[in-house]
Amino acid sequence: MTGSSQHLATAFTRALRIKYPIVQAPCAGHTSADLVAAVSNAGALGSLGAAMMPLDTMRATIRAIKQKTKQPFAVNLFCRAKQDPTTEELHQDYPATDAVLNAIRSEFGLPTPTKYTLRSPPLEDQISIILEERVPVVSFTFGILPDRELQRLWDAGVYLIGTATSAKEAMVLAGLDELDPTRKADAVVAQGLEAGGHRGTFLFDEKQMSTGELVKSVKEAFRRKGSNTSVDVPVLAAGGLSNSKDVAEALKGWHADGAVLGTLFMLSSDSSTPEVQRKVMLESDAKTRLTRGLSGRFARGYPNAFMDRMDALADKDIPSYDIHSARTKDIVAHAAGNKNPDYMMLWSGANARAAADFTDHGKLSAADIVSKLVADL
Repeated sequence: MTGSSQHLATAFTRALRIKYPIVQAPCAGHTSADLVAAVSNAGALGSLGAAMMPLDTMRATIRAIKQKTKQPFAVNLFCRAKQDPTTEELHQDYPATDAVLNAIRSEFGLPTPTKYTLRSPPLEDQISIILEERVPVVSFTFGILPDRELQRLWDAGVYLIGTATSAKEAMVLAGLDELDPTRKADAVVAQGLEAGGHRGTFLFDEKQMSTGELVKSVKEAFRRKGSNTSVDVPVLAAGGLSNSKDVAEALKGWHADGAVLGTLFMLSSDSSTPEVQRKVMLESDAKTRLTRGLSGRFARGYPNAFMDRMDALADKDIPSYDIHSARTKDIVAHAAGNKNPDYMMLWSGANARAAADFTDHGKLSAADIVSKLVADL
């Protein structure tokens, strides 16, 4: 580790042997091999949002990253419900939701699907690729990994980063919960309400907090538990961090072990963010909001016609993530292919305008962003 980065060393940087306690968030659909490798080569941790990639694309992208960097990088996966929905459950009628979706399809000239398929390949197949390609770090969200898959990864020496949206979830991931004292991650991302994209919540009766409140709550919970045992689980702050000031506050004010930034890197010149979405993020005065209507799981993004129409439905009429995301993906794919932002999923954090300013209106490369962040820390 160089002298210039020594003052930024944390338990997280030491564990991964990286220069800076900065993580590029694994924003699915926005993380190209170029972006991931550029971030890692700059001394931070690049992350590939691979959860919804076809298996052959996932493998090819991992190999492309390894050709571009020798530094650690992460691959992000979605945890699943204990059991995938059956074919019958996947095709069950949801009259109110189906009526809205079919009306949109009719407007676009799209057929009503006769068969729905899950958005993500089987988790065990994804993990097999990760092991075969010797990926050094895996981050995960939406819950905890099944015991068998967890052990497969740890047996191979993979460093695991879980996602928590409450102190209780962080305790579960760290193996500090009295009812389940088995460790499930090496580090924990504390995902605050300002974070863009999907919420990682898996204990749904817990209070949701801002990023600062959550990091401090998790650190305090670990500290209390540490009075009886050693707690060596790094806590990474995620949500609304859009410039050097935010990162400094996370590291020095909240005492996080790392800062996770998504929207900032989505605006870098290396990202694969579609131009139509980039334009919204750079120019829109609208405030992002949380919705469950687009995928069946709460996520933060820019409001558009699709969000407004789905949010008009009663929550009880919207099925769970696996089922609902399978139903909306044809509309989203059509909108993306036709560069129609009104029916895309415009995921973004709460402070995109600050990120736009920091990136010189989207002109900075990922390496430039990392350098600019650490220069002010």
